[in-house]
Amino acid sequence: MNLADRLIRVPYIWKALQKTGLLRFRQQRDYRRLLRAKKEIDARLARKAAAGEPVRVLFICHRPSLWPNLRSVYEALKADPLFHVQILAVPQRSRVRGLGYFNSRFDSEGAEAFWAGEECLRGYNAETGQWLDLRSLKPDYVFYQQPYNIARPDCLLSSEVSRYAKILYLTYYVLFEIDARTEQDTPVDFMRDLSFFFAQNEEERRFVEGRLALGGPNVCQIRVTGHPRLERMGQEVPRECGLWHRPGSFRILWTPRWNTREGNCHFFTYREPLLRWCRAHENVELMFRPHPQAFREWRSTGELTEEQEEELRREFSRENFHLDESPDFYPQMYSSDVLIADNSSMIIDYFYTGKPILYCLGDGTNDGFVEALTPGLYRLSSWEEVEASLNALLEGEDPLREIRNECARKYRASDGNDSTRKICDIIREDALKRGTE
Repeated sequence: MNLADRLIRVPYIWKALQKTGLLRFRQQRDYRRLLRAKKEIDARLARKAAAGEPVRVLFICHRPSLWPNLRSVYEALKADPLFHVQILAVPQRSRVRGLGYFNSRFDSEGAEAFWAGEECLRGYNAETGQWLDLRSLKPDYVFYQQPYNIARPDCLLSSEVSRYAKILYLTYYVLFEIDARTEQDTPVDFMRDLSFFFAQNEEERRFVEGRLALGGPNVCQIRVTGHPRLERMGQEVPRECGLWHRPGSFRILWTPRWNTREGNCHFFTYREPLLRWCRAHENVELMFRPHPQAFREWRSTGELTEEQEEELRREFSRENFHLDESPDFYPQMYSSDVLIADNSSMIIDYFYTGKPILYCLGDGTNDGFVEALTPGLYRLSSWEEVEASLNALLEGEDPLREIRNECARKYRASDGNDSTRKICDIIREDALKRGTE
């Protein structure tokens, strides 16, 4: 991919070009390509349906912590004899200081080890720098975990994969309301290459329709299915976690944002006073759960050296401190007593536990994507306010409990029921109907 193609994937550059109308020719060209690809894929699916051959579905995975969104869909498709299902484990392009994403460095987030039990394929050979030829797997449908082309190699760009497979996608977090973050997480250069988008509700469907319109004509079908992650929230999950050391302790889960560029990350501001407060309370445990990109981001910006990272890791392996980088956070979430976070999508999951959330306010423009939950959050602007809230909660004072529970009841009604079956039925119907036309 040339420099011009890379630049178009930078959101603010894309927006500028969109306003000038310079992308119109490109959009028409891409639409014709998508139509040709759709016709060829449908013909291939028709031949498979007639011959009784399996339909190939590929999950391209880089981040274990996002697997709760797709795991139930993967398991259901894998159990269906119609499909041949595989996982392709890949690294993501890293941000490099001074270059951003315009570099050739790819770092693994542990995908290869996490999905090893599923006999997953390795998409990248770090020793040779070679990527697996995706075409050789002959996928008919491809799921991505996230929509960011700028973090992918050329061979895995949605514009490339959509030439020979139908791309499927659902958001990697549960949507409560449309806000600035929703636009950021639906980049048009990816969305226009989709064949199916699985919306959580009608509000998201209408929003995505508008996003797709910005990219010009497309072949994407938007289906309202609910979100599989909501299904898990309603299921029984482990309420205890072996990572905690002291039964009966007051357990704090800490999930600061992974970058400071937006003005919403409180990690560097509150780190030392939070640790001091926890050391002063013998019956308190603190579990720091960094975002998978956090340490790499802070190293790339120079905010945290390798030596400082190692010291931080040692610090969180002593006394009443824990560092949690495990892929599944639900046991930690349900077994904790309070969450300290800023602009984190984990707030949405945590809200369903009914437990208190200390939401650390920043000065960034992205500070407020959880406005729908605002009445039930302790919104705090300084360490003094955080400390006062911790002291109160430690004494059993939680004045927002009922308000928080009411908000949770309201949004628990979001459509998540039977979403896995709905998604799988859509894929099955699309794969088989070509054989009956």
